[in-house]
Amino acid sequence: MSEYGYTESASREADAERHRERTRDRDRRERHSDRDYREHRGDRDRDRNDRRDRDRYHDSSRSDRRDRDRDHDRDRDRRDRDRDRDRDRERDRRDRDRERDRHSKDTDHDRHRGPRAPVDLDNVVPINERQRRMTMWDIRPKGYENISSEQAKLSGLFPLPGAPRQNNIDAAKLQALAESDDVENPLIKQVVIAENLKPSHSRQSKRALVTNLPHLESERTFVNFIDNLIGTVDRDEPGAKDQPIKVWQFSSDKRTVLLEFYNAEDATIAVAFSGVEFGGSKIKIDRPKDYVVPEKEDEAVEHVAGSVSPNVQDSSNKISISNIPFYLTEDQILELLKEFGELKAFKLLKHKEAGESKGVAFCEYADEHVTEIACEGLNGMELGENVLTVKRACLGVHQPESNGQSAISAMAEVATLKADHSSTRVLQLLNMIVAEDLVDDDEYYDIKADIREECEKFGKVLDLKIPRPTSSNRAPLGVGKIFVRFELPEGCEEASKALAGRKFADRTVVTTFFPEENYEVEAF
Repeated sequence: MSEYGYTESASREADAERHRERTRDRDRRERHSDRDYREHRGDRDRDRNDRRDRDRYHDSSRSDRRDRDRDHDRDRDRRDRDRDRDRDRERDRRDRDRERDRHSKDTDHDRHRGPRAPVDLDNVVPINERQRRMTMWDIRPKGYENISSEQAKLSGLFPLPGAPRQNNIDAAKLQALAESDDVENPLIKQVVIAENLKPSHSRQSKRALVTNLPHLESERTFVNFIDNLIGTVDRDEPGAKDQPIKVWQFSSDKRTVLLEFYNAEDATIAVAFSGVEFGGSKIKIDRPKDYVVPEKEDEAVEHVAGSVSPNVQDSSNKISISNIPFYLTEDQILELLKEFGELKAFKLLKHKEAGESKGVAFCEYADEHVTEIACEGLNGMELGENVLTVKRACLGVHQPESNGQSAISAMAEVATLKADHSSTRVLQLLNMIVAEDLVDDDEYYDIKADIREECEKFGKVLDLKIPRPTSSNRAPLGVGKIFVRFELPEGCEEASKALAGRKFADRTVVTTFFPEENYEVEAF
């Protein structure tokens, strides 16, 4: 027997009953709101105390009843204190609500009362100087870099989302419509006289993808390195900046970054510096896969035999020579290059202040057939302790030559081309979800599981990304889009064919392929 008359068996049963009460209390708290829980707590306490009194009455002796009465009074006092404490909390909550409402009314009154004291803007960064995330919505389709959205709509090549695009476009009918005198819309007339498509106007021509980065303590450290590497070069571009990088986007593991420069020439120079050492690693710099090689622009002055222009324009025949020994002069390099043919243009990159060689040069031969021969002959050549790296400076997708045709005919020709998606493994799903569908965690994970289960029918899914709204940004970049990366490109292509046009939440699914390098850096 214990000092209060409890047997060991009754004590164990009382402990078990208290444990069950706590379990029921926790379950009830999860099922009901705090307010409902407070309403039922009084009944729960009374029932529990009644059971406790009955147990004590049956298990204790007459001499211990005074102790039970004392315990009962103590429990009653505790219930009274809990009730008073809950009443005080409710009163404080109502006071806070009234204070917040009063403050809101005062704010509205102050808004109409007149201007307040000026705000200190010394530490505020202007919006035009803030670092922008890299978006992909402004990337125009291949071959449409110099065509406005209004002109593209008038061509009839871009239907509404979800509708199939016509592959048998009659360019002659479009041309006849544009040249007809019955058409009063000036935009259609503008399509006829538009300039030829110029990929050099595209933002993709100003971008470079950097891989094989070492572990970075700070993103800004690498950006400053590239800014210093290219910003100190004596460039031909008028108004070239000392900090040529306009915007950048790193991947989540900091091993890949997509850089955007202010002009295309800086991007070409950056690619020529591929293999430069940074942080103990030789970084690799390439063009994006959807980079379109610029066409050769018409020159006002024909090339004169024996003369070499210092301006090497971006084209498919532009050659970059990297890892040149710093002690070689321009004349020595020219003598080496002229062994393969007559040069049309040549430029050795130098430090704009010191005038020293940067070890990189560009050239173009007068005969375009010599370009490939020179690249094969010079690439890998040993000069002292250095090994030359010689290749075409502009590697990417080639668009068909316009042959003097109008812009609307060129657009029709580009639209009928069969796109090569064999190199991408990322599928982009559009028009399936909205931001409101991604707020709730359970709904978000359900959508993610459903999409993975459906896509795995066409091939192994490595991972998928669904950008979500955050507490600070309700509409971040990529919200409303779904990105799925497959193990093989064939699975990505099969999923695109099977999922396009399906219904999801009464919305028509639109599928498209997405560059894998943009997926890595989350440039949505």
